[in-house]
Amino acid sequence: MSIKSSSLRSFPTPPPSPPETAKQPQSSSLAGETQRPSLLLDSEKNLLKDYPLPPQNGVKSVQPQDLKTPDSHVERDPRLFRRTGVHPLNGEPPLTDLYNEGFLTSEDLHFVRNHGHVPVCDDEQVLDWTISIEGMVRRPFTLSMRGLTEHYEQTTYPVTLVCAGNRRKEQNVVRKTKGFAWGPAVLSTALWTGVPIRELLAQAKPVRGARYVCFEGADKLPNDHYGTSVKLNWCLNTDKGVMLAHRMNGQALHPDHGKPVRVIIPGQIAGRSVKWLKRIIVTKEPSDNWYHINDNRILPTMITPEASADLPDIWKDETYAIHDFNTNSVVCYPEHDEMVPLDGNPSTYKVRGYAYAGGGKRITRLEVTLDKGNSWRLASINYPEDQYRNAPDGDELYGGKMDMWWRETSFCWCFWELDVLISELADASDIMIRAMDEGLMAQPRDMYWSVMGMMNNSWYRLVIHKEDRFLRFEHPTQPSLKPGGWMERVKNAGGNITNGVKVD
Repeated sequence: MSIKSSSLRSFPTPPPSPPETAKQPQSSSLAGETQRPSLLLDSEKNLLKDYPLPPQNGVKSVQPQDLKTPDSHVERDPRLFRRTGVHPLNGEPPLTDLYNEGFLTSEDLHFVRNHGHVPVCDDEQVLDWTISIEGMVRRPFTLSMRGLTEHYEQTTYPVTLVCAGNRRKEQNVVRKTKGFAWGPAVLSTALWTGVPIRELLAQAKPVRGARYVCFEGADKLPNDHYGTSVKLNWCLNTDKGVMLAHRMNGQALHPDHGKPVRVIIPGQIAGRSVKWLKRIIVTKEPSDNWYHINDNRILPTMITPEASADLPDIWKDETYAIHDFNTNSVVCYPEHDEMVPLDGNPSTYKVRGYAYAGGGKRITRLEVTLDKGNSWRLASINYPEDQYRNAPDGDELYGGKMDMWWRETSFCWCFWELDVLISELADASDIMIRAMDEGLMAQPRDMYWSVMGMMNNSWYRLVIHKEDRFLRFEHPTQPSLKPGGWMERVKNAGGNITNGVKVD
């Protein structure tokens, strides 16, 4: 079925408190025109007055540190905190910048996780890029980007991608892991447009005994191409929303985000959503790719980094592989080192932040404590994702159908907030939060440390300092190599941070 460019609409999606950033997006064709013209017809532009759209991208450029690397062709936003030195790029946005953009994240601030250099796909090569569907199927075939975009029905919906290493720096302060120091902003949300993978699998016809779908990208790495796998039944389930995406917020994919095509697997860690996709292989067993086996796993907490090097079989144990991300939440305001006057107006402070749950589950409560968990208060929760479920039948967004009204699964983060008297904050020593999903899975108080430093979701804690006539708030860590945070301070003073919450 050919793509049709019908009415382009967006729906109100602001977080509870930050100002809306409703700006007109630009959109490129898959061949990538330099000026990136809008998809809107003149008759449709009035719709922009009623609905906010994805944040507008700023002016990116090739960064000085990339000029002498294989990524010298990739333009990037200098605000991203870099995790691994010069190359490859692993970038995290500032937490408050991410939150202030609202529900949808701009291309500029979307986090980046690269294992090596970004594959080069020039604009004129995009439509000829091919993907093979092979393995345990009756009808293997190869599909070009031209075929993907012209002969299949397109769909558009929002998805939050979360790195399994989100909040890893807290674990690294307790004890060094094998991973680099991600802060609490390694997640991003975008409107993805593409083709449901079940349509391609239906054409390929998996044979009896097939259980997994392996994905392989074009990025050539020291241990071959990056690859991983997920279960076949997940890909066939319409409620799970797995797609091959070629647009992000209405634009052709940026090189860092998978140009020209990538997998999007809602509810699972971003490491499963392979970028620069080249191969889809249906198999009986999980992927034997080096990166599938040696990354994105939670080994038992007693295994040290030193011991893990001598345990090759434990890395191959699929029971330790991470798929769904867990329930998590973070305080965004007060921000780190924010000063709040004790005698100012108003008399309350709006504590607020984000939360998410994996596997398509929904956050159902967010609780805040000012007395170390002896009592709790319920925060209000806002799910902007729900606005997209109200799209009228037949409406399209960026060339893809907004067919979400029937789906019970939730693919995105939510926002929470709670008004607290400043006098109560002055009487407290900290703010701690926890989220619970619809499966009644609550965040634990204590940190589960593991050798890869992944899936940290212990209660998020801000320390409150009283300084003259102000309150100063201190987050647990600062991203990357940036110093600061109560955890480093307490550790350096010989305090107890083994569970990520308790301080002696």
